[in-house]
Amino acid sequence: MSWSLQAAEMKNPYILEEDIWKSIHYFFYHSKTTTTYKYGFFKALLENVANANEEKEISFDDLFYSFSKIYWNLVVHHGLWQSNSRGQVSSVQKAIATFQQGHEIPTEWNFDQLPGELQQDLITEVKKRGKKYVIGALYGDFNGEIYTFNLKKNYLKLNLKYYHFFHTYKRILTNVTNYQLAQFLEKFNEVEKVNQILSKVEFVTKRQSLKEFARLLQQAGVHQCFYCKKPVKKHVHVDHFIPWSYIQNDQLWNFVLSCPTCNTSKNNKLPIEKYLAAIMAQNESLKAKETLKDYFVNYNSEKLKTLYQYSERNGFRKEWEPRG
Repeated sequence: MSWSLQAAEMKNPYILEEDIWKSIHYFFYHSKTTTTYKYGFFKALLENVANANEEKEISFDDLFYSFSKIYWNLVVHHGLWQSNSRGQVSSVQKAIATFQQGHEIPTEWNFDQLPGELQQDLITEVKKRGKKYVIGALYGDFNGEIYTFNLKKNYLKLNLKYYHFFHTYKRILTNVTNYQLAQFLEKFNEVEKVNQILSKVEFVTKRQSLKEFARLLQQAGVHQCFYCKKPVKKHVHVDHFIPWSYIQNDQLWNFVLSCPTCNTSKNNKLPIEKYLAAIMAQNESLKAKETLKDYFVNYNSEKLKTLYQYSERNGFRKEWEPRG
């Protein structure tokens, strides 16, 4: 049984895109699913593909940060049951519920409201169970071709073909994952809890506040709108340069300060190419600062340029610029 594997090598690193599509269809429509684990982990994998290093390795810390956030918000914040049996609570759901009750955390708190130390403690608990039940299971569903892993190490290594496939079709894959997860939850939860279920699933990892990033940018000396160059002080906005709906992640290297007018106008659009050079220059300046270097692990300008190109392939036209 693949879920119990402790380590495994990817079986075929030279697969075709057609083979990946076959595995995608199997995963979503034919694999055995008794809990939401595999959907949640696949969602976390998609969200963290931009965090892969040059060897296409993604750390378990990054993956289970996203995984923990997904499940905290589903289980505690939205009160959703994660198993197909009312008589059998899933291990992750039980661990999170026990953690929330033990620390007397209000159910209305989303994951971002937890103090950093509690977040790390929770991630540690969730990672134990995720490594036991999820990583090997997903490996098996994808015919052993998706990644190499060893549970004693702190990362998995994506198949290069899957790495490019995930970037190329990320928007479609994210939407299908959200739909399948929502459909599962809809079957095994009370009617009143599944109101707007797809929206709950879609935005389950989106930050409630970006004030932390505004503070970091301002402390680094950024005090004007990245786009129109007007000074921003009181009414400062933080904008995902590459839209969040594609990148599905919050990284300092993808954030700029914006005035309300530009941020509202840009919304979910991709800026014209001249701004790509500008944000790469901003990032070079930021990552040179000792206090910010940890925010630029696995970042380089070429990666940002590639993500910009991938976002265009996902339907974001590089056509937005400030008015006037």
